[in-house]
Amino acid sequence: MEEAKNKGLVLLDFWVSPFGQRCRIALAEMGIPYEYSEQELLGAKSDLLLRSNPVHKKIPVLLHDGRPVCESLVILNYL
Repeated sequence: MEEAKNKGLVLLDFWVSPFGQRCRIALAEMGIPYEYSEQELLGAKSDLLLRSNPVHKKIPVLLHDGRPVCESLVILNYL
């Protein structure tokens, strides 16, 4: 995980999300290290998620050096 922190990639996701799975597969296939941040979707949403995607409040969100990239297809294009 230390290498992921150096690169500044954090994926905000929920394990059952097919959209997040799309991003996790792409990151794994590309060999890109990242930090995984599990998000609670049924209860209160985390402050990090609300700050990162204030309009839609949805996962997945990829944070690259603190800058959010939202929506799975946009994340794939970004990668």
